[in-house]
Amino acid sequence: MEELLADEAAHDFAMTFLEQVQNLTSHRLKTFLGPDEVTGLLGPRSAVWWRVLDEFWAAVAAWCADNQPPLESSEEILSVQNEQLRAMLWTTNRTLPTGAKLGLAAAVRYEKATGAGFPGFSHIAVALRSTGQG
Repeated sequence: MEELLADEAAHDFAMTFLEQVQNLTSHRLKTFLGPDEVTGLLGPRSAVWWRVLDEFWAAVAAWCADNQPPLESSEEILSVQNEQLRAMLWTTNRTLPTGAKLGLAAAVRYEKATGAGFPGFSHIAVALRSTGQG
């Protein structure tokens, strides 16, 4: 991960992977390590980007609280039985400490509305790539 984050050509891939790990840990499922356990395993570059992602998603959550209807509970995605669907949902959504679900669509709306994001990575680009448009 440290090498990928240093490689400009692989940066998007590394950030997406790091974010997916962060999303998984946010659900606090016994199957996976928790956020604190993962942060203890990160190298210095990964730890910096982990914090950047955390701060970004905290800003998205705050923006959503002020500008959208209440967020839905993550309970529905956590109970999905289909393994492939579950993997997709668990890695593209995060569970907030309140139990609410926050996902890629919220990040895209936030980036479009505020212009805020972080250097070298865009959730709008991630969303476009996931639909085959980027």
